[in-house]
Amino acid sequence: MSRLIPIKTINGTNMAAKLQPAKEGYTVQKSDLYSDSTTRSAETGVLIPYLIRRDVYTIELHYVGTAAEIHEIEQIIAPTGGVRQYQVEFLDDTSYVTKTMYPSDRQKPIEVIIDGVPKMSLSFSLVEI
Repeated sequence: MSRLIPIKTINGTNMAAKLQPAKEGYTVQKSDLYSDSTTRSAETGVLIPYLIRRDVYTIELHYVGTAAEIHEIEQIIAPTGGVRQYQVEFLDDTSYVTKTMYPSDRQKPIEVIIDGVPKMSLSFSLVEI
């Protein structure tokens, strides 16, 4: 049986040999999008929904690695001058799903030292288009 990894590919790049998200660093969320016409009844307060789209994916990711590993992930998700939307194949429950996604703003806190080794962290989301 092959190893299940959270992110299998990003824009055709095989992520199996790359740095993987940290423990507790991978969350898949599905959201429903409603029109701005969605409102509540003034008489009863009951929601009057106008659903536009169901199950829109957002993947929250957090990586911890060396400066080189973090730089490699940044280059994959936000290449200089490149298109910022791409196909992402990722694990949802026990099967892989492929969606067109874009990266959110990236957070890269100050370097930390873990067991005497300098490490950096990187957090961002991949959001379905």
